[in-house]
Amino acid sequence: MSNNKSLLCGFVVGGIIGGIATLLAAPSSGKELRSQLNLNRKKLEETLNQLKSESIALKNQVIITAKESSEVIKEVSTDLKRTINQFQKEIEPHKKDLQKEIEEVEQKIKQLEQTLQS
Repeated sequence: MSNNKSLLCGFVVGGIIGGIATLLAAPSSGKELRSQLNLNRKKLEETLNQLKSESIALKNQVIITAKESSEVIKEVSTDLKRTINQFQKEIEPHKKDLQKEIEEVEQKIKQLEQTLQS
């Protein structure tokens, strides 16, 4: 336990000595240092506020884009379904014609086979 107290005491004394040394070695007076710190704080606040407003604008843009893309996907899906249905309707008569032609070819093959067997 005494070891921990010695360590803590060393940190406190070292911090105090470091603080005093920093104040004595500072290139500017306390008043100038405070004004520079205040100026830097204001710049930081402005930067954070700008970052906040830009992130809100970005979030809103993402939401709008997501809604618009959802609508576009629905429209494309509807158009695609309509096109497929139209294609199926257009090929239906040709499909029937092809089936008829296949049946005729099969009948001719059967007739040819019967002719060859006789």
